[in-house]
Amino acid sequence: MIVTAGSEEKLSLCKELGAHYTINYKKDNFAEKVSDITEGKGVDLILDFIGASYFEKNIESLKIEGRLILIGTLGGSRLEIDLMSLMIKRIKVFGSTLRSQTPAQKESLTKKFVEFAMPLLTNKRISPVIDCVFQLHEVNEAHEKMERNENKGKIILKIN
Repeated sequence: MIVTAGSEEKLSLCKELGAHYTINYKKDNFAEKVSDITEGKGVDLILDFIGASYFEKNIESLKIEGRLILIGTLGGSRLEIDLMSLMIKRIKVFGSTLRSQTPAQKESLTKKFVEFAMPLLTNKRISPVIDCVFQLHEVNEAHEKMERNENKGKIILKIN
């Protein structure tokens, strides 16, 4: 597993959590690093929270018949693309968001997630990465920390 992050602290945490390789996207061209790591073959799957600003590098990083799953657009949602780059590698692009789903669909997905994840959480096979906990009245401070991209996991708001 190859992981990108923007700080050495976050990369260290990713290593602790099982990443085989880490790339600091602020210092390195991750498409070049992925090529080096995979000996030019590319990766099978990319899970992307960023969107448009990383799209071309993601396509470069994928192997033939690779898959790109878009689940966020922190780097924008619009771009101009040469479709041949997708066609030549036979790349599959998937997009998903909860926002556009109906309440019934969200309920169904939640139930499926609980069925899948609860046994793993209960048996401690997986666990959430929690950076910090704020009281509800500290919501502004919590949001500022998130905006500064200082968290290395989830920020929890505690409601008494």
